Amino acid sequence: MSKQTKHLVFVFLVAFAFSSSAMAIEIAISTQAGWFGQAAADREMQEIVDNVTAVSVEQFTGNDLDALADWIADHTGDGLSDLLIMCGNFPDTIYTSGNAQTDGSLAELFLDDGNCIVNTGDYMFYVGTGGNNDAGGLQNMMDIAGITMWDDDTPCVVTADGQDLTPSLLDLASDRPFHLDELEGDWEAELILAQNDAGTRADPVIVHNIETGGRLGIFYQTASQDDDPRGEVISEWINNWYIPNLGSGGGNPFAGRPVPEDGALHEDTWISMSWRAGYYAVSHDVYMGENFEDVNDGAEGTFIGNQATANAVAGFPGFAFPDGLVPGTTYYWRVDEVNDADPNSPWKGKVWSFSIPPRTAYNASPSDGAKFVNQTQTLAGRLVSARNCIPFISVRALRM
Repeated sequence: MSKQTKHLVFVFLVAFAFSSSAMAIEIAISTQAGWFGQAAADREMQEIVDNVTAVSVEQFTGNDLDALADWIADHTGDGLSDLLIMCGNFPDTIYTSGNAQTDGSLAELFLDDGNCIVNTGDYMFYVGTGGNNDAGGLQNMMDIAGITMWDDDTPCVVTADGQDLTPSLLDLASDRPFHLDELEGDWEAELILAQNDAGTRADPVIVHNIETGGRLGIFYQTASQDDDPRGEVISEWINNWYIPNLGSGGGNPFAGRPVPEDGALHEDTWISMSWRAGYYAVSHDVYMGENFEDVNDGAEGTFIGNQATANAVAGFPGFAFPDGLVPGTTYYWRVDEVNDADPNSPWKGKVWSFSIPPRTAYNASPSDGAKFVNQTQTLAGRLVSARNCIPFISVRALRM
């Protein structure tokens, strides 16, 4: 095969991968309403079905919740960012009401697989079809103990993104806005369509977990307001943002699941790092250094190379830090996912860290200077690896 022929084959394969025949996301709507009338919910959700035609949209009524559970299970692990829309009730078939299964529910597995759940109506995840979850529903789904959605009549002003992407959206008073100042861990605000003046509350808004790729969003969490244009605004968001960004084979674009885990203690003076590649990644820009800000900013000297595979080595001759990693030092690293054919590339990754233990013993128990120590407590501590210290010599006490 000639070089020219090989090039044409490559171009064809790339074009095929990004063609309309590629797998597309699908959308499920649970129509059971809370905080606004069922007739209004049925009407607004039908507007989404009528207006979103580029992908499959399937509705599930309160009598179809077992089928919804099957849909959720079928769309978990398919490599796509599928979308579930709820109307104020959290179906019991995917998250047992009363927080009876705080971890490992179908809904949580769906979210943590990089899919998206949005809610219109009552406090997100608060009301189950079989009883209340209270604030614990949101807290369990996000793994944030202090996240809440209180604050009646919070003024939310449409942002520039809101005006551009959702022209039907007008300024509103949200009764259960997202508390952006309570986001923590891997969660961050990705798209703010309307917010309060302080930037601490938002509705509508999409928040994103940069580790799992999961997304949560709210639209019109307002009470007894059947005339809110929920269907119009959600349709505009789907057509103008969700499908263009995630619709055709759309998965999580960010690197995730680092090895070693973020914050780990690593006993060797060299390391092999790996991660789950972002969905669109062709290669990976790796940054590493001893200063968080430098790595986060991509400062000179922190770039250790572009990798074709989702792994990198450091602390070994011929690689970054060839003289070895320094005991007692914390190292920071991040991976930006790269695809030159995509205008959104590179996708900047989260900064992770690991630490090399010191050459001396560490993590003493009881700690240095501790008061009121139990006199029968066993003295303990972490010994350094034999690779990094002299042999341990035991001396028998003299018999008196």
